[in-house]
Amino acid sequence: MKTYHGSCFCGGVAFEADGDLADGTMRCNYRFCRKMRYWEMRLPDPDGLRLLRGQELIAETPRSADDGIDMHHRFCRRCGTRLWTEGNTAEMGGRFMQVCVATLDDATEQELIAAPIYVANGADDDWMNPASEARHL
Repeated sequence: MKTYHGSCFCGGVAFEADGDLADGTMRCNYRFCRKMRYWEMRLPDPDGLRLLRGQELIAETPRSADDGIDMHHRFCRRCGTRLWTEGNTAEMGGRFMQVCVATLDDATEQELIAAPIYVANGADDDWMNPASEARHL
C-alpha cells in the first residue's frame, strides 16, 4: 500500500489516496467510460481518499435521474479534470472509491506501465467478465 498524491490540471484540487497500482486498475468499454477515457484505481478502503484542498471546486458529472445507480463521477469545475468516482453498488461489492490514474502526481512511469488493467464489459452489461476488445480504449 502506498499513499499517492493527486491533483487536477490547474492545481485547485489536491488529495491523497491510499492504494497500490500493482493491485490493478480498471478501464471500461461502456459508452460513458469510453468518452471519459476511464482509467481508475480502486482504493482498498473507500475512506482512503483525503481531500487536501479545493472542496469548492469539486463538481459531479450529471447522470440520468432514473438510472438507479449510486455512482458519482467527480471533476474540477475550473479545469475539467476527472478526479474520482465514488458510490455504493452491489456490482462493485458495495461502497467504493476509485481515483483517476491520470491524476496521480507521484505515480512513476514504471508503476503505470506495470499496473494490471482489467477491462470491464460495461457495454454489454457483463461487468464481471472482461471485454473481448480493449485496444480502442
